[in-house]
Amino acid sequence: MFKIKKKAEKPKRTVLYNVIEDYSEFDAPGNVTLCAMTELEDLSTHAKILSESYDVPHEMMTTLLTTGGTYVYPQISGILTRGLFACRIDSAGQGPKQTWTLDLMQFAEAEHVARSRACPMVDAAWEVFWRTLPGELQAKLQQKNLGLDYRTLDRAVAKGGDIKYIDFRKDWSPHFKRLCIMPDGRLV
Repeated sequence: MFKIKKKAEKPKRTVLYNVIEDYSEFDAPGNVTLCAMTELEDLSTHAKILSESYDVPHEMMTTLLTTGGTYVYPQISGILTRGLFACRIDSAGQGPKQTWTLDLMQFAEAEHVARSRACPMVDAAWEVFWRTLPGELQAKLQQKNLGLDYRTLDRAVAKGGDIKYIDFRKDWSPHFKRLCIMPDGRLV
């Protein structure tokens, strides 16, 4: 009798994003790269990459990606030299999780908005960040799944369903590039 050997399954490469749209040609601070994922989030990998890219402690990043909120970068010799990192999670579960950073000027404006309106810092940070985004991107963000036509998308992307999370990236560090592999094997 012959035995049929099954091929050993190779471990799947970690894919962090499968939808990437470049808005980096727009004026700062709205010059971002929208990176989104339609498949389920690998929380530990997502937290690891973002914490290394944005210099946020890994435990804090995991907490932010789980519950939402903001991380204000620590002061150096009593001086604030960096802004904040924010993660917004829709409490109703209607929209995708979103992460972004604010520079010092945006952070100061967000603090002012939060105090004047007595609203949570993450909401104020989103409002300030939203105003800086290009109009084209603002319009897409108001549509379900960024208005993507799933009939024209690659099957690997479309099979994931709705967008689960969006990272508005401003950093394309070598470490991040090395770990951001698209489903078709391209390095972006």
